[in-house]
Amino acid sequence: MIAVEDQNLQKRLIFLNSIRIAILSALALVSLIILLFFNAPFALLSIIISLAAAVVISILFFPLGKLLKTRNLLYVQLTFDILMITLLVYLSGGIVSPFYFLYILPIIVASIFLSRRDTLIIATVSFISFGTLSDLLYLEIISFYPNFAVGDVSLGTFIYNLLMSFIAFSSVSFISSYYFERIKKTGQQLKNIQENLQDMILLNNSVMEKMENGFITSDPQGRIVSFNAKAAAFLRLKKGGNIFDQLLTKEELPQIQKIWQSNNSYYFEKTLRGFSLGISLSSIEKVSSFERLLVFLITDLSAIKEIENKLKEKEHLALIGEMAAGIAHEIRNPLTSISGSVQFLRQELTLEPECKNLMDIIVKESDRLSAFIEEFLNFSRQSPLDISEFDLAGVVDDVVAMIAHNLGRVRFIKKYNPGNMVHADFKKIKQLVWNLMNNAVKALQEHGEIEINLFQDAKAVYLSIHDFGVGMDRNEVEKIFMPFYSKFAFGIGLGMNIVKRIVEEHGFKMEIKSEKNLGTEVVICFNRP
Repeated sequence: MIAVEDQNLQKRLIFLNSIRIAILSALALVSLIILLFFNAPFALLSIIISLAAAVVISILFFPLGKLLKTRNLLYVQLTFDILMITLLVYLSGGIVSPFYFLYILPIIVASIFLSRRDTLIIATVSFISFGTLSDLLYLEIISFYPNFAVGDVSLGTFIYNLLMSFIAFSSVSFISSYYFERIKKTGQQLKNIQENLQDMILLNNSVMEKMENGFITSDPQGRIVSFNAKAAAFLRLKKGGNIFDQLLTKEELPQIQKIWQSNNSYYFEKTLRGFSLGISLSSIEKVSSFERLLVFLITDLSAIKEIENKLKEKEHLALIGEMAAGIAHEIRNPLTSISGSVQFLRQELTLEPECKNLMDIIVKESDRLSAFIEEFLNFSRQSPLDISEFDLAGVVDDVVAMIAHNLGRVRFIKKYNPGNMVHADFKKIKQLVWNLMNNAVKALQEHGEIEINLFQDAKAVYLSIHDFGVGMDRNEVEKIFMPFYSKFAFGIGLGMNIVKRIVEEHGFKMEIKSEKNLGTEVVICFNRP
């Protein structure tokens, strides 16, 4: 800050020195004209020579400014000014010199650049210089130049001019220092206000950028005036662009006029670029050069909407659960009786092969329906977690052994070792692995390879089940967790929904990677406690 102030003072001194050279040159030019065309009462030639020398010395002040400190250079210039004026006064008649008014100039300069105390010192030095010269001439200690004599100046004139110079110098000193002090204080206050305003602008920008909400201002025609980074993340914005085109439909535009008239706010919701946004629109008056501005406050509702959807899904699942329990109660027991009775008759009676096949079909379909009911029951149960520590590799081995027993054309490739300990509900994790393996087998259409991998780091154990079957596109991946959605001929579409629920109950994470006709990989992250 000090370096900047010194630099500004140096520039002002250069400007001051330029004015000094202009004044000296003007005085020299006027003196030359008087010398050529009129009879001068004193030695103008000496005055012209002195003024020319002063111009040369003033020009030397420019390079001298690089050698001296700025404030020291100012004192040198003021001292030179007083000495030069004193010389001009001596050459032009002393107490009756027309140049003695020039003493006012260094006093004014001092009041601009220096304090009031220093200005009074400069005024005092100026008066002492003029008074001392006048006293020495009047007392004939030094002689007038070139033809003046003490008798040429009366005592009254001497005392009058001396007192007038004292009053003039003092008055200029007090008045100029007072007003320039006021100007300096006002300038400092203005500077402080500007700095505070700049700080407020920086603070405002910082707050705006750290806001969780998007913030946009526009003029009444919708031209964007300002916006923060959050708003830019929600929308494609540029300064001067039209916000109405992105946020408002033709039907909503009349709301702008209502906002102007009533100063009320208008709230609406939009889904843009994958974001569910809540937008509050209001107006503010007389901001900067704008008579009125529109303010758009944008809130990301995506998380809230997701929670709402989950709540709706839970309500839906609860309803399905009640239905599943009812179905199990009404159907399961009779179904068990039918299946058991058919198996007993098949064993006790002597039947034709065709009749035996029909009975086998009844038993098989009864078992399949019983499996459906069991899946309904698993879906409807909301039992609390029974957390224990176990080796995930053992669970995977058990499930693979159960599924592989009846699948000769599906090959399981295991890429893991024992020792993958997890903290979870053993039964539910086994159900999770079973559902994932069962889906993988269906995707292979009962022939192909399923790659199973277990790996771990300091934070989690990871299970990867990768089938090289039919795969899914993006739309199918988004629907896979919906209840009763299934792309397979055999299945009721609850398996992956149960997997999702188990993962969420434990606070684990799941990722699905799939490409059409290339296969699907499901990765479960089992967080360590």
